[in-house]
Amino acid sequence: MTGRSTLPIFFLVFIVMLYSNPGVSVEVEQANETLLILEDEVELTLSMHPLNSLMVNAQVSTSSESRVAIRINSAVTDRRRTNYTDWGTEHDMTLVGLRADTTYRFTALAMLESGDVVQSSTISFKTGSLPEGAPPVEVTTFTEQSEGGVTIFSPSGDRDNTFWGFDEEGEVVWYLHGDTPLTGAPVVRNLQDGNLMLLLDQEARIISFAGETLQSFELPAYHHDAILLENGNLLVLTNAYETIDGQLIKGDAIFEVDGQGNTVWEWSAFDHLDTQRFPGELARREASNGALDWTHSNSLHYISEDNSILLSSRSQSWVVNIDHNSGEVNWIMGRDLDTSEGFLEKLFSLQAGTWMASQHAAMLASDGDILIYDNRNESEYSGEIYNSRAVKFSLNTEEMVAVQTWEYVAPKYTNSLGDVDELSGGNILLCAGGPSSASTGNNRDAYIVEVAGDQTAETVWEMVVNDTSVYRAERFSWNDISAVSDLSL
Repeated sequence: MTGRSTLPIFFLVFIVMLYSNPGVSVEVEQANETLLILEDEVELTLSMHPLNSLMVNAQVSTSSESRVAIRINSAVTDRRRTNYTDWGTEHDMTLVGLRADTTYRFTALAMLESGDVVQSSTISFKTGSLPEGAPPVEVTTFTEQSEGGVTIFSPSGDRDNTFWGFDEEGEVVWYLHGDTPLTGAPVVRNLQDGNLMLLLDQEARIISFAGETLQSFELPAYHHDAILLENGNLLVLTNAYETIDGQLIKGDAIFEVDGQGNTVWEWSAFDHLDTQRFPGELARREASNGALDWTHSNSLHYISEDNSILLSSRSQSWVVNIDHNSGEVNWIMGRDLDTSEGFLEKLFSLQAGTWMASQHAAMLASDGDILIYDNRNESEYSGEIYNSRAVKFSLNTEEMVAVQTWEYVAPKYTNSLGDVDELSGGNILLCAGGPSSASTGNNRDAYIVEVAGDQTAETVWEMVVNDTSVYRAERFSWNDISAVSDLSL
C-alpha cells in the first residue's frame, strides 16, 4: 500500500454483565500494558515513508494530553512496541524495523495523565518491496540463547551500496536511504542511545533509525576508525609519515576533533612506539610510495574509567593503552619479538594462552578483560592452520602479567578485516568478514556469529553472507530501534 489510511477510532465503554454499576471501567491486561477502555477519540494515520519502503510514517491525534506508542504485529513476526512519545495531542513517528512486502497490524496506545492506557482499534498496512542491492544471507543457527535484534553492516569494497539491517531470521528490516558516500571499508557504530554513527568518506554522520541526520563531522583524511567520546568530540585515526635511516615509514596518528572541526588533541605513533620494530611481513610491506606499513592501526576504543585509549596496531600485533591526558603509553599487549630494550617494561608476560597477532577491534569487556578479534596472520598458531578467533585476556597491570581467559575459534581464517563486540547481555558477536587465503580455500563468505560469553563459547546464532566481504557488523537490540523518531518528510 502506498496511499494513506485514516481511521477514526472510538474507544468503547464496556458494560460488565447486567449487574455492573454504571460508570465502572474494565481493565484488560494485554502486552504487559494495563489497558483501560474509555469513550474517547483517537485518529491514527499511516503512510509510506517517501524515501524508504521499509518505513511507515504514523500520525496520531488524541483529544487530550497523552503519551503515545505504537504496537506492531504481523503473522510472521513477534509483536513489538515503540517507546512512548513525549506529552502532547499530536504525535508524529517513523516506524522502522519492518520486513518488505509484509502486512503489519498497527495499534495506537495512548497513556493518559491519570496513568491509564487506552487502546485503539488496529489498522493493517503493507510495506513496500525491497530495493536492489541487498547482500544474500543465510541464517544457519538460531537458538533461544541468542540476544536477538538487528544486525547492520555494509558490504566492503562496494562504494555504490548502502547499510543493511537483518533480523534474527535473516530478513532485511532496515536499510539506509539517501546519500551515503561509502568508504571501501564502511563502519556503523551503535551509540547505545537509539542512534547510529556511520563512518563515511571524509565524514562521520550520526543518524536516527529513520535516516535523519542528527550531526555530521567533517573529517580529515582518516582510515579504519573514529569513535565518539563522552564530551561529544571524535577520536580519529589518520596516517603519518616520517623518514628514518633513509627509509620512508608510514605510521599512525590520532586526532581528537570537536564539533566545529578543530583539532583539540593529537598523538603520534612516531613519538611513542618502537620505530625500530618490524616484527613480520605486514610491517615490512611496501606501499606504492615506497613507505613501509610500520603500524597499520585499525581500531580505537575509549576507556572512561581511567581516561585511556586502546589502539590496535595490526602490523605490530600489539594493542597499546594510551593515557589520554599525557599521551604516554601505559602498557602494551603482545609478543616482545624484536622489541627494543626501552619498550620491554611496557609489555606483559603472558602466563597462559597465546598472544593475538595481526588483530582487529580491541575493546574493554564488561568483566574487565580485553576482547579482540585475532586474525592470526603472523601468530605462533597460524590462522591458516588454526583459523582466526575471538579471544579475551585478563591483565594485571601491577605485576605486568596476562592470562588468556576465553576464546572462540571462527569458522574460517580471515587474512584481513574482522570485528568483535560484547553484547549487552554478555554474548559475543564476531564478524569473520574477510577472505581466506588460497591455501585455505579462498572462502569469500563472511560469517557473522553470536556466541555465548561463558566458557562454553557455544554458537547461538550464525549468519553467512554469501560471496561478500564485511569489515564490521554491529548488533542493535529491538529496544534500540524502537525509540520514536520524528516524522521527517
